[in-house]
Amino acid sequence: MRLKASPLVIIEAIAVVSFIILLGFLGYQNSNPSRQLQPLTQEALVNSSAEERWNGIFLEDQHVGYSVQRTSTSDSGEMLFEQRSVFRINTFGSVQEVVTAGAALTDTAGMLRRFDFFMVSGEIKMSARGEVSGNSIVMEVDQGGEISNLDFSIDEPPHVSLSLESVIRRQTLQLGHSFTVPYFDPITMSNGEMTLRVVDSEVLENGEEAWWLATTFGDIETRSLVTTGGDVLRQEGALGLSVVRMTAESAQAVPIDDDPVDLIALSMVPLEGKLKKPRDSRKLTVQVSGIPLEKLTAYPPLQIIKDDLIIIDVPLLEELPELSIETEDTESQWLEGTITLPVNHLEIVEKASELVKGSSNRLEAAQKINQFVFDHMEKVPAIGVPNGLQSLRSAQGDCNEHTALFVTLARAAGIPSRIAAGIVFSDRAGPIGGFYYHAWPEVQLGGPSDWVPIDPTFGQFPADATHIKLAEGDLDQQVEIMGYVGRLKLKLIDHL
Repeated sequence: MRLKASPLVIIEAIAVVSFIILLGFLGYQNSNPSRQLQPLTQEALVNSSAEERWNGIFLEDQHVGYSVQRTSTSDSGEMLFEQRSVFRINTFGSVQEVVTAGAALTDTAGMLRRFDFFMVSGEIKMSARGEVSGNSIVMEVDQGGEISNLDFSIDEPPHVSLSLESVIRRQTLQLGHSFTVPYFDPITMSNGEMTLRVVDSEVLENGEEAWWLATTFGDIETRSLVTTGGDVLRQEGALGLSVVRMTAESAQAVPIDDDPVDLIALSMVPLEGKLKKPRDSRKLTVQVSGIPLEKLTAYPPLQIIKDDLIIIDVPLLEELPELSIETEDTESQWLEGTITLPVNHLEIVEKASELVKGSSNRLEAAQKINQFVFDHMEKVPAIGVPNGLQSLRSAQGDCNEHTALFVTLARAAGIPSRIAAGIVFSDRAGPIGGFYYHAWPEVQLGGPSDWVPIDPTFGQFPADATHIKLAEGDLDQQVEIMGYVGRLKLKLIDHL
């Protein structure tokens, strides 16, 4: 049986950045070229060829964590790449520790055979393991004790982040050299091609020449400094994020008294102009800059793109029609269960039936589910891949957990629902206010708008007009949003 893999988008900036770290997938955006970089010392370079290679994880000039890698080769030529990391994340003043571990095994030709990944942060635990079998990747994912088995079709064996080293080692690095690698991301479940280009060189303190690689996967660019032998010495990313080779002692010397810089505040999309009563807004026009305008997608009549303007017009509650709860299109993709939206789980089915019991139409039923999620969930930052069942049980999380729970319950009740991802206005991180990366549900309610945005995190039905949608669906469709971090800018033109 083949299941469509559809993990929920991790849009909150904290989750985006944390998973970028976990995957070694750092979107490069040097917005502050004058900032001081953590230096590569002679002692760290000597240790770069050791069995264990240690790295410090930095946010701007703060040391927030460490990672350690190990590479070993069997007598037959197979290579095993292992990595584990520990780092501290600050979101709205809440500091959380994240622990990860992963491994990848390649064959004698350097092709991926098996991989696994594990992450724990507070109450959230996730593990995934997979292997290449013929023209498929077979995976087993465990989220909160619920195991899902997945099967992905592939044209050729891909690589994961950890096994890329085996590809780089087989290249002759020199300026201008580029090569393409089939790539699979086990967290986002996205599959495609990764392009690597040698864009610069650098002479290290020990006299060895190293190379800067620019890596492109979708719209996200990575920048890494590697040795001729393929050993990664530094990675630099958006928001002042960097991973730097260090000695074991220095890498693990993470200060515990200082709170890390708040990543949510760093990820703010600046707004030129001042919004009044943003939670009550129904119309909004903003000018966009910093990203290619062709990347913006219109969703008329809710969201219209005109030149470099985004125009939002959200319907009033009284304008929404009262459709039947159940849809005639029972095969709709917006009713399907996925790995993170376990629509058919008994607990979900029973709760959905309980919530919509007595509802005379879809609008009323959706409102009941939205209110339940708003009341049920404690609003706390969470790091991980959201899951509807896990959110129901834990009753806490951020916008991703709220969205996962709503969409899971709504689909279980027969109400077509989907995930929207983008940005929303908030003054939570400071008195000035700005736009932050966010996720929310959309419900198919018919009428001129058909799909209507709602927000169980804010308790809104419909959602206000500051919800600017950049993508919809699941994470494999939304990876490009990671490339917007640190680049997107907005100017207020009009609002009502």
